[in-house]
Amino acid sequence: MYLLYLDESGARDSRHFVVGGLAIHEQDAHPLGRAVDRLFEQLPQGVTGSELHAQHVRAGKGAWRSVPKDVRRQLTGDIADLLTGTLSGAVRPPVLFSVVIHKPSFPHRDPFERTYEEFFARCDGFLGRLAASGDHHRCMAIADKSGIEPIVQGFMRSWREKGASTGAAIGPMTAYAEVPLFVDSTASRLVQLADFVAHWVYRAYEAGDTGVLDGMLPAFDADGGTKHGLVHLVERYWECQCAACTSRR
Repeated sequence: MYLLYLDESGARDSRHFVVGGLAIHEQDAHPLGRAVDRLFEQLPQGVTGSELHAQHVRAGKGAWRSVPKDVRRQLTGDIADLLTGTLSGAVRPPVLFSVVIHKPSFPHRDPFERTYEEFFARCDGFLGRLAASGDHHRCMAIADKSGIEPIVQGFMRSWREKGASTGAAIGPMTAYAEVPLFVDSTASRLVQLADFVAHWVYRAYEAGDTGVLDGMLPAFDADGGTKHGLVHLVERYWECQCAACTSRR
């Protein structure tokens, strides 16, 4: 069983909306969460028990206000290294996924539904490729509790039965064992990692702040040189120079 942790990023009035996260084998989930805890144990006492909220860490908000900028930057780099398997040494490091939509490119389509649909289809495709090689797994999606819960669960019921409407998936999304589960992010380091992925993808596309995403690129699902796990939905994508779009040309 793979566990797919996901979160979203993007303000209502922003140009982009992002869904991002990571797929991790069930046997590797606890060690990865514990590795995050060990990084926090090295931090100043005031934040050792804090939530890994990427925006707060980056901007020094809330409990992170008193933490020096270089310490916050070091933590960000260490988390990125964990996600690429550099620090954890995991046999099966996380596989990252993120879909970012340029909202002005699709004025007549609900960006929320379109982005989530593409995101779930990409992980379904990853597990389909594993199955084709004889490595069969199902998947359980886990997200932070929010008002989107009934909406996404409704979408998933349709996608599991009928497939995606965008061409992102052929046929039903059969990899998912259940509709997504929603948990309190403060209790799950891995949901917090999903927030980390979504935030830094959003920063890359919305603000041109690409440094952290560039470091995580090797961890995104890829096959044959195409980054299936990183998708940029934008009009005239063939002119875009981002890593997601150039990998498809």
